[in-house]
Amino acid sequence: MALTDAVGRIVRSPAFKFFLILLLIILLLVPLLLVNALIWDREQRAAGVREEVGRLWGPTQRVLGPFLVVPYTVRVFVGDGDRRVERIDERYAIFTPTALEVSGRTETTTLRRSIFEVPVYTANLKLFGSFATPRIEDVASETASVRWRDAKLVLAISGVAGLKEASALKIDGATDVPLAPSLGFKSGNLTGVHARLAGAGPAVVPQPPGPLRPFTFTLELALKGSVALTVAPVARETRLALRSDWPHPSFTGAFLPDTREVTSAGFTAAWKIPHLARSVPEAWSTSEATLQRLEPYAFGVSMIAPVDFYSLVNRAAKYGIMFVAMAFMAVFCLELVAARPVHAVQYLFTGIALVFFYVLLLSLAEHLGFTMAYVLASLATGAMLAAYVGYAMASAARGFAMLAVFAVIYGMLYLILQLEDYALLAGAILGFVALAVVMFTTRRVDWSGGTATRPPAPA
Repeated sequence: MALTDAVGRIVRSPAFKFFLILLLIILLLVPLLLVNALIWDREQRAAGVREEVGRLWGPTQRVLGPFLVVPYTVRVFVGDGDRRVERIDERYAIFTPTALEVSGRTETTTLRRSIFEVPVYTANLKLFGSFATPRIEDVASETASVRWRDAKLVLAISGVAGLKEASALKIDGATDVPLAPSLGFKSGNLTGVHARLAGAGPAVVPQPPGPLRPFTFTLELALKGSVALTVAPVARETRLALRSDWPHPSFTGAFLPDTREVTSAGFTAAWKIPHLARSVPEAWSTSEATLQRLEPYAFGVSMIAPVDFYSLVNRAAKYGIMFVAMAFMAVFCLELVAARPVHAVQYLFTGIALVFFYVLLLSLAEHLGFTMAYVLASLATGAMLAAYVGYAMASAARGFAMLAVFAVIYGMLYLILQLEDYALLAGAILGFVALAVVMFTTRRVDWSGGTATRPPAPA
């Protein structure tokens, strides 16, 4: 009998209920993990839609060039000992411009696919620059022949499918040289366009064929793309000036703009990159490296969405376990002074509703945006749980108290999500304050007997 009374006393004690609540919080980690998996799945679906729309409209555009490409041959001896055979190998010399100025304007629009929105753009670019007389000695000390008449001006573009209009290449501001598809030679997996400089006549390719003369070039492009537009600093001095009507730019790449201005009507930005800022020579051979050696130094702008609600929902879900623990501790503190205890199953229902808040938030955010979705999801969940807890404790006052608690918790969570740089600090302070409140609220509880006692009066 004494053993039965002792077991019953333990089961009815606040300490037993406290540890039971801790066990429920740990069990709720499973549905929280499932919610995180759902958020990741929807985020990947959105990324897949962006990729599909980008493939149809135009992908992320990376402009690499232009380059001057000159084919040449060298004698190579292969074999061992006396059995050596002479072989003629063809290679390509790559020369970079002495100056390059790129000016352009992008006009953006938003395409919809199902419930997803994808920002896309049309870019009108004008490339102006110059090449000095190329010195084959800078690339190879000994050559069998140099095919100056086959020299090409090459421009690599990541998404040639988005190339809607390209004017003919103008040499020295007068001679038009037609563009041809592809790079005209193999350079990794790059795609683009090229022009044979022999079409510019003796002003560039002298007769008889010899080293090319210095020349300037002008090229205008109309590109369709999505997400981002970047340019590589290929010249001895590269300048880029961009204007756009997109009000939410993200400047990316190896270099940030020297000047920028962002307004609600769009942005303007300008870059100036000297060749000393990149570890790439002004001339090399394709036997050493491809054109892609300049890709890591590309810079430009991304047309990002103003609010990525998937990342916000994901960040909110990371605070899920602390959110559930704070709500449970509030219910537990109210239960200690209530006439009617709350059953463990009712705690479980409360926890499931708190977890389902994130599913509701995610589904509403895909249609209404994050802020409106957060307001509706928090109002619905907070009001329902406040009414449920008030009914479970048979007290309207405690129901209103829980409504106030949920208002504070949801409000603090929203503020934490907005404080991107100070989110961890704000979350740590909120958790510390909540722990202190619970500790001092329950300081008079007799954890073994389930009754609240007053501390002895001081002598």
